[in-house]
Amino acid sequence: MVTADGAIVQEHTAKGLDGLAPPGTVMSIVGLSWDPPSADIDPRFGVVMYPYTTPPGTSPQPRLFISEPFNNTIAVIDLITNGTAPNQVFGLGSVRRISSPALNLPVDLAPAERNNDDILWASNTTLDEDSDFYVANRGDNTIVRMRQDGSVVAIRGVSVDGSPLNASLNGIATSSDGKKIYVTFTGPSQGQGGVLELPAFRR
Repeated sequence: MVTADGAIVQEHTAKGLDGLAPPGTVMSIVGLSWDPPSADIDPRFGVVMYPYTTPPGTSPQPRLFISEPFNNTIAVIDLITNGTAPNQVFGLGSVRRISSPALNLPVDLAPAERNNDDILWASNTTLDEDSDFYVANRGDNTIVRMRQDGSVVAIRGVSVDGSPLNASLNGIATSSDGKKIYVTFTGPSQGQGGVLELPAFRR
C-alpha cells in the first residue's frame, strides 16, 4: 500500500501492518490535484509488483513499480526478502526512477501478463515472469506498453468509435488471459465516468 505522503506499508495476514518505506520514498500527492474540471477527483498511485527472486546478488529481485503522476515518472522499489514463502516479509532496497517522454501524468499501471499460477498468492497487479506492464496516461489518454527496464515497446491512443476520448483516463487493468485491457475514465462533466474494454497490444 502506498499512502498519499509517499510512504509504503505492507500487510500480512499473520504479522499485521508493517512499515516498509518512509514518507517521501514515492513522490507525495498531498495537496495536489488534477486540473479543472477534474480538481474534485482525488489523484492516485498505480502499483504493480514483480515477485520473482533469484539467488542473492543476481537480478531480478522482487520489486514494486509505482506511478508518480505529477512527476511523470515511475518509481522502482527494489525489495529485500526477509523470510521464506509463504510467510515472506520484505525490506526496503534501492529506489530508482523511470523517466520517459512517453509518460504524461501516469495515473495507473497494470501487468501486460498477469501471474495466474495461484489466485491465493498473486493478484491482478502481479506481473508474470519477465512481463511488460501498461501505463495509463491521464495527460494525453494514451496507454504505454513498457518493459521493466523502462524502454517503451508501443503507445496507443484511446478512442471511442474512431473519435478521441472526451474524458480522462483514471485506471487500468488487464484480463487474466492478457488479451484485453480495461480502462476507467472520468469527466468531462462532474460525476461522469465509465469503463472501456480495449484490445491488448504488443507492438
